[in-house]
Amino acid sequence: MVKGTDKETECQTVCELEGLHCADCADRVEKVLSTVEGVNKAKVNFAARKLTLDYDKEKVSIDEIKETAKKIGYNLRLHERPKSDAKKYLLDIIRIASIGVLMFLSWANLLPSYMGFDVSVIAVALGAYPILKDAFFSLRAKEIDVSVFMSIAIIATVLLREFLSAAAITFFVLIAWFIEEFTVDKSRKAIQEIMEIAPKNALVLRDGKEILLPVEEIRITDVVIVRSGEKISVDGRIVSGEALVNQSPITGESMPVEKNAGDAVFAGTINEIGVIQIRVERTGGDTTIGRIIKLVEEAQEGKAPIQKIADRFTAYFTPLVLALSFLTYLLTNSVITAVTVLIVACPCAVALATPLAVIATIGKSSKRGSLVKGGDYLEALGRVNTIAMDKTGTLTINKPKVIDVKSFDGHSEEEIVQLAAIAEKRSEHPMAIAIMKKAERYGVNVPTPDNSEIIRGKGVIVHSNGKRIILGNRELMKNNNVKLSREVTKYMKEREEEGKTALLISHDGYVCGVITIADAPRKNAQEIITELKKLGMKTIMLTGDNPRTARAIADQLGIDEVIAEMLPDDKAKKIRELEDSGQRVAMVGDGINDAPALVQATVGIAMGVAGTAAAMEAADIVLMADDLAKIPEIIRAGKKTIHTIKQNIAIGILFNIVGVGLASFGFLTPFLAAVAHFLPDLVVSLNSSKLII
Repeated sequence: MVKGTDKETECQTVCELEGLHCADCADRVEKVLSTVEGVNKAKVNFAARKLTLDYDKEKVSIDEIKETAKKIGYNLRLHERPKSDAKKYLLDIIRIASIGVLMFLSWANLLPSYMGFDVSVIAVALGAYPILKDAFFSLRAKEIDVSVFMSIAIIATVLLREFLSAAAITFFVLIAWFIEEFTVDKSRKAIQEIMEIAPKNALVLRDGKEILLPVEEIRITDVVIVRSGEKISVDGRIVSGEALVNQSPITGESMPVEKNAGDAVFAGTINEIGVIQIRVERTGGDTTIGRIIKLVEEAQEGKAPIQKIADRFTAYFTPLVLALSFLTYLLTNSVITAVTVLIVACPCAVALATPLAVIATIGKSSKRGSLVKGGDYLEALGRVNTIAMDKTGTLTINKPKVIDVKSFDGHSEEEIVQLAAIAEKRSEHPMAIAIMKKAERYGVNVPTPDNSEIIRGKGVIVHSNGKRIILGNRELMKNNNVKLSREVTKYMKEREEEGKTALLISHDGYVCGVITIADAPRKNAQEIITELKKLGMKTIMLTGDNPRTARAIADQLGIDEVIAEMLPDDKAKKIRELEDSGQRVAMVGDGINDAPALVQATVGIAMGVAGTAAAMEAADIVLMADDLAKIPEIIRAGKKTIHTIKQNIAIGILFNIVGVGLASFGFLTPFLAAVAHFLPDLVVSLNSSKLII
């Protein structure tokens, strides 16, 4: 993919990168290509095997960049079909198996003596080529890495006629490389499955005819027909028909959702039963699944801060091993012992410790409807100790209902509902919708107000037919010199202590009624709060509601702390205070109204935002499903990932320190050193694989 940038001569190219088998390879490509004149930036996505290039096409051509990459052992592919991984794996397995068989025949001395030579020589020839080739390209790139170590060891053992040991080095190095590639590919599989979700064609209704078109040719406002069992190829709204839609590819929810005319549907979801016509709103990369793919690919590129430990270790480890090998030779005068030090060194295990774990978790979470935007957020999530949550729409179902209408000063209930509906007629707030539905049930006339003024976080003031109507909370009434009688105050207190929201209505300076609205907590909210506490989380509710209502809901759910009557900016300030006091805070909200708090928090989590572009951009972690249970699930994933990374780094460092120590004192033969070289890669890969299961 090639696209222009702000300057006409500057281009950005994203291409497939062949030949990567470890994190060191990715670093090598970045370093070498970044030095090419005209290349402004070279960024390798190791997990996706993609290279992003920013370059000036007047100074350097893409062919010249491809040639530079080829010189250090890597192929860049723009439009060509990449080679089959299955074919490559088969060839690798045949090579490794052949080396193993030849080693066994040599060790067991099973071949007739008249053949006159050690068959381990054939094994060395089979296995040494890819290692020597990689070492050649490393040296050409002016780098010394593990392939250079292994090449020195192979050449030295062959010169010393230790053919079986040389074969063992090639055998175990190739196994280690195979395991690394296989584990990364397995981790990438979940991400690749996401990329293959959306269908490539769709049945479009144009001029009364049904036409099968590629998705790229579908226009906004086209009508797409989707029948039972077919995948939906676009984002849009149903204009005709009804269906049961499986949204699990987007939200991770297992149960199909009933969809009718006017409902939104997403590309990549499956129409299980029914025939629907969809008015197209978004296609291709602009769809929800397109944005998910973009976020996941970007997330793969980000490094977790803990990766710096591994990077520092590998940066110092390589020259240190060379120095130790030389020192060992000086002290022991033994070439074999010095070579054994090089063989046992395995910095790759440490380098892979973080990316393998992060890729595995991001891939698995994305399939379950939880998008983590990078390893840094995953690590931060693993360290969180406080969860701050918005009340409305997060802890409650965000479907408020008018449950009581109380009239004062001789007014009827119908009059109270009418006045409230006039005040809310221009609003789309969930509470306004609840009041308008109540007005419909009463059958009252609701004229449009002459003017209206929304007082943020307090209520609304309108003028209608010469009346000044105020609908809102106590503070709004106080600010407008509307006094509350003892009867009104007592009634409101009783409703609020029940966990309900009581809205005052006044006209011309007098309170004439109270409308009580309830938004029920989610069915599993109490259970989820208990789960979060078991994970060591302090739970806090941040809400714009009044203190009594908020406290009643919090007590019902078991929340530790409540902070009420907060505006969006107030929530951000409170989170800053919590963080300044040493707490690491995850904020859970809707991603739009709570955007300031999400940005301020250590980790911002937006919940139930499928199809909402702004919300997907605002948060660090996006939960596509409107499901509270996803919160402890993603927190457990973060903690488990960080724990796995720490284990991986410790395993890699410990193996290397112990192995190099034993080799330098002569306790390891070249054969045993080759086995020891392979073990940390195997253990780290297996340890990271548990995150995929």
